[in-house]
Amino acid sequence: MSNPVSTASPATGRSALHAAPLIELQHVSKAYTTGGGEPVTILDDISLAVREGEMLALLGQSGSGKSTILRLIAGLTDPTNGAVLSHGKALEGINRKLSIVFQSFALYPWLTVQQNVQVGLTQRRLSVQQEQEEIDKVLTLIGLSGFENAFPKELSGGMRQRVGLARAIVAKPEVLCMDEAFSALDVLTAENLRAEVVDLWNNASETGIKSIFFVTHNIVEAAYMASRIVIISSHPGRIKNVIQNPLPYPRDVKSKEFAALVNQIHDAITALALPDEPGAEVALAETGVDGEKTPEQEVQTAAQDASSNRVEPIPNVPVGRIVGLLEILQNNQETINIYELSTRIGTDFGETIAIVKAAEMLDLVDTPKHEVNMTTLGWYFLAAPMAARKTLFRKQILRLRLFQMLTTRLNENPGAKVKEDDILEELASLLPYDQPESLFATLISWGRYAEIIDYDQRTGTVHLEAHEPQVSST
Repeated sequence: MSNPVSTASPATGRSALHAAPLIELQHVSKAYTTGGGEPVTILDDISLAVREGEMLALLGQSGSGKSTILRLIAGLTDPTNGAVLSHGKALEGINRKLSIVFQSFALYPWLTVQQNVQVGLTQRRLSVQQEQEEIDKVLTLIGLSGFENAFPKELSGGMRQRVGLARAIVAKPEVLCMDEAFSALDVLTAENLRAEVVDLWNNASETGIKSIFFVTHNIVEAAYMASRIVIISSHPGRIKNVIQNPLPYPRDVKSKEFAALVNQIHDAITALALPDEPGAEVALAETGVDGEKTPEQEVQTAAQDASSNRVEPIPNVPVGRIVGLLEILQNNQETINIYELSTRIGTDFGETIAIVKAAEMLDLVDTPKHEVNMTTLGWYFLAAPMAARKTLFRKQILRLRLFQMLTTRLNENPGAKVKEDDILEELASLLPYDQPESLFATLISWGRYAEIIDYDQRTGTVHLEAHEPQVSST
């Protein structure tokens, strides 16, 4: 059994807490301009230091600006406000002191493994013999010996990522950066590569790496690898929590201490994505299942509802997954811990939160702390026959501002059709942090289930359903 390794710098033995920053962001903000000319703030007041002797994880959901932060410290983009420093001096141009491993491998398909790795030596100005020695050394270190003459198409995803890692290391960077480097790999391959990166970190004398900075949305990955975990919120990205990870390497994922750390991170992420907000469940008297109104009348009612101007994005979650969540709750005494739920349904935590968020927006579940509880309305929905389910679902989605705005626009001119491109443009303007194509797909999917709108792919137009809802199987 391996002896525990200190979380102090493998290279120096010094604690990273007292080391001078290798790279530092000081009150950095980043904004872009939309096609309509409106500024959109991606990052707001980010202050972050990457110090020698630490493996730093930047953890957050999609759209939080994690990759933008990586681009800033790499010098690939400039801040709108604030400063980016390298060794205390303003960073000018590309940061030559770091290398990046990308999620997409980013290999040249016409080059062999050896030639792809050689690209990383461009800035080092070595002799031909020295280059070959460095390449041989890193290929052995990464486990690529014997694959020198293979082309990327001949390699598995895990082996391709090893090539990307070797190319980054051979450049002798101070800071090794990884942008969701393992998220495109299967579970076993990703787990293996994480362990190997930790081994490389604990033998930093062989690589010269002083710090590792990685972007991830995977909580277990952050807990397993990082010595410090920075949690960032979305829309715009802001640092919300910093968690020190004192667990020694190699880390035992089955230990009580590791489980406690994962739960701590889960709690922090859940508090951001599913905040406990005061609010009452929609009264059944208002959302009865008798189907008193036709779909057209429901749309007209929604058009008259101006009680809220807040436009909230809709998670890209199929209706079937929402129903599946309710069925799990029904079989689990109508409540479940959100971490247990993630394990039960076999998805990563971010996807689990999206499913729960979708159900919560429809008032089908409540989320006190880290519990997911079925509401009375959720119980009623699950117990109802198909026609009544659709009636309930229709009433609930017509309380959402996006559906109110879309159906109002369609209801102004009966029989009118709205072009998909026009809707996408409006979605991009209303919710600039979100993917308009994803929002549009969810609007159509939910609207079809509720039988209030339909989409004609041939003409690329959306229109109101003009017939009485029909009962269909799911």
